[in-house]
Amino acid sequence: MKLNILITTLMLATSLQAKKVELKEVQLNKKEQEKRKDIFEESVKHANNRDFFTALDTIAQMYKYVTPDQNVQHHIEDLVAHTGTHYFNTYSDLELRKMNIPTTDLIMAKRNLYLDKFKYVHRRLKRMPKGHRLYPEALLTKATSYYKEKNYDKAIKTYNKCTDVAFRWEKITEGKQQRYFAVIKETCIINIARIHFKQKNYKLAVRHYEDIPKKSFKWPYTLIERAWSHYYLGNYNRSLGVLMTYNSPLLESYFMPEAEVLKALNYFKLCLYEDALRVIDNYYTIYAPKSDQLRATINELNNKPLAFFDLMFTPIKETEKKNRFLRNLITQMSKRIKYNLDLNSYYAINEEIYRSNEGANLKLLLRMQKDLKEQINHYVKVSMYQFINEIHDLSSDMFNLKLEILSRKRDLAYKNKTFDKDRKRGDFKNITREDHQEFWTFKNAFWADELGDYSFALSSTCKTQRIKLRD
Repeated sequence: MKLNILITTLMLATSLQAKKVELKEVQLNKKEQEKRKDIFEESVKHANNRDFFTALDTIAQMYKYVTPDQNVQHHIEDLVAHTGTHYFNTYSDLELRKMNIPTTDLIMAKRNLYLDKFKYVHRRLKRMPKGHRLYPEALLTKATSYYKEKNYDKAIKTYNKCTDVAFRWEKITEGKQQRYFAVIKETCIINIARIHFKQKNYKLAVRHYEDIPKKSFKWPYTLIERAWSHYYLGNYNRSLGVLMTYNSPLLESYFMPEAEVLKALNYFKLCLYEDALRVIDNYYTIYAPKSDQLRATINELNNKPLAFFDLMFTPIKETEKKNRFLRNLITQMSKRIKYNLDLNSYYAINEEIYRSNEGANLKLLLRMQKDLKEQINHYVKVSMYQFINEIHDLSSDMFNLKLEILSRKRDLAYKNKTFDKDRKRGDFKNITREDHQEFWTFKNAFWADELGDYSFALSSTCKTQRIKLRD
């Protein structure tokens, strides 16, 4: 009997203790809910004051290890539309996963793409809503994952889908958003062209490159790729014509060292050895010394903090005095997508700092401003050194081509042969064109609507004839 009473007493005590714990948890949950509600309201208040970075930091810190409800998730998504994704750069994958929103899923997918962890790219993008504004970029990331995996059929299919979806978004948006979707669409088209090029479907590659609008920031970079496609098709005149576009005043800042190599190769294939040698000599006498001057100028900036960041905002006249190559390179980089994304974030942070609203997190803003300055500085510095290194790397290609030309000229002399000189320098019959292409003669002037569509009309001199010896 005493034992039963003891057991009953213990059970009652345990039950009472459990109820106390449960009540405490309810009280804690209630306090936590109130705290989250207050933080959410504070974040909304900051957003209404247009302090978007402060608003994002206020709410995001609360949900580093706890998944927010749908209302909070939508609020974070709205804030990121104003701030961009730079704020989340320091977040770990675990912290990003807890957010459980399309923005952080895309950030994780892009991180895994960079690390070649393709399985996790697809896993992170699996739940991306089709109607979300980031869906086109998610398709671009997914397609690029297939591309890097060499699963070209799936890559092309996904890039095509990306093109269609981005185009639909482009039509219903305006301003910066419209440009954002246009860039995604064009990137998907260019990558389809690159896959066709890799698979040696050069005609298909050319058709896709031609779909890029001439007003696009990406268009000048596609010219060299299109010229290579024509080169491998054996259409050397068309390749030379496309490369001539870089000589137009509108593309003065887009000096592509690789274009000079390809130009010399085209002349070489047409057996116009003197023309090829002239291009090679120009490369050594004009571009190589200029790149050496550029390297010396850049080396001077190495020990100055944020010197490359400051260089991007230096007046044109001042940089032209130092080195015209430098001015052109700055102009070229100022049009790159990566640079502009970082610059937009930098300007948005600056606006928030200069408004100086009460409650704005100046410590956060100044730290992010400093991070972005250093990031832009590093990007510009690396890009400039890559450009210089490319010039010097291609010098060896030019040197080897020159040796090959001299060797062939010597062989012809030994065999008592020469090239057939009974031909015109150029002839319209040497121009090949598609049904959708019209023909106009070039009259020593570049017209914007004609850029990229030029063709030379040079005749090949590769046919040889034996030299007749004098009696």
